[in-house]
Amino acid sequence: SINWQLVVCGINHKSSTLEEREKLQITKDDLARANSLFGKLSDVRESAILSTCNRVEFYFVAFKKREPFEIVEEFYSQFNKQKISDLADKFYIKKNKHTADHQFRVAAGIDSMVLGENQIIGQMKDAYSSTCAVRTTGKVIHRLFHQSFRVGKLVRTDTEMGKGSCSISSAAVGLLKSKISDLKKPNFLFVGINQMISMAASNLIKDNYGKLVFVNRTEQKAITFAEKFGSAGFGLGRLEELLIEADVVITCTGSTMPIISSEMLTRLTKNNPDKKTIIVDMAIPRDVEANKNSYPNITILDIEDIHQYVKTQQAIREKAIPQAEEIINRKLDEFAYWFKQVRQEPIYNGLGEAFDSVYQHELGILFENLEPNLRKQLEKAGKIMVKKMLTLKINENNNS
Repeated sequence: SINWQLVVCGINHKSSTLEEREKLQITKDDLARANSLFGKLSDVRESAILSTCNRVEFYFVAFKKREPFEIVEEFYSQFNKQKISDLADKFYIKKNKHTADHQFRVAAGIDSMVLGENQIIGQMKDAYSSTCAVRTTGKVIHRLFHQSFRVGKLVRTDTEMGKGSCSISSAAVGLLKSKISDLKKPNFLFVGINQMISMAASNLIKDNYGKLVFVNRTEQKAITFAEKFGSAGFGLGRLEELLIEADVVITCTGSTMPIISSEMLTRLTKNNPDKKTIIVDMAIPRDVEANKNSYPNITILDIEDIHQYVKTQQAIREKAIPQAEEIINRKLDEFAYWFKQVRQEPIYNGLGEAFDSVYQHELGILFENLEPNLRKQLEKAGKIMVKKMLTLKINENNNS
């Protein structure tokens, strides 16, 4: 009988609140360590972690001995000494064909907070590259991700799913524009340097606004980035004084701690009682420490507000869902057929390794004394022999 399964165990914006997801985030800098650690856990044969603003998902091939959530629990306990048992009911678990169905829906943008958003494909490719770099993948995870990339591409080229602005940052800009339509040439302050900030700044520069200023932990990075927009860049040390000049602040850093503290905002309102500021916080964990309603003159918008705005913008894409699902189902049938064959392979049920180790054990000593060329030929013949024995075994299983 088949003793292993393909699993996704994850948490997302539908199953949990922002607060619950925040502490589970795995930053880009930590992803290689996380993938390496998860791949070494007992019973895990292949794995890949996908961590974005709206989801943290563990895709893995594992023996059926353990519950998938138990493995994820063990991971967090080793990764950052975190106990996550109280979040068990926020995690969803899907197996085998249902795992592929879930990942295809993620790639198609059907499972995103912003329906049809494009950014997820890039994030999935980064996740896949990271796990390939630490070698925790195998043939099942490779196939799963490659098939997902195809689904994502087909859905966006063959349906209306990808039309219009459909990333978190473009949605944030849409929401922001609706809030600042009455402001005359507002000044913008961007905190953090990354793709989200770049997309937001590019979206805003098309309109006739005031000056754009960039701040980053690494000052030189801010200066170099700001040059693209013909503006100035500064280090994080200047953040508080730059807040005074800004009408609109857009922040999205990878920091685990708040960048804009409640003390900063208290001083800002105390020293400038008539000043109105809008802050858009696209980060998870959030960059702004303060409660949304703490300051009458400061409007704080976060991912949840962007989500609400997006809900009103999605009519066109919703019409494309049936077409997208047709593509998903077609590709899912292909994957399911392939997956069924792989699950029959003795090599994937540990038999291949068993045959190979018997072969090495019995003949390894004889090989040691042979000249290299002959040894290479015999080893090659041995591998072919093991493969043929496995094929006979597969046929025997299929006929029985």
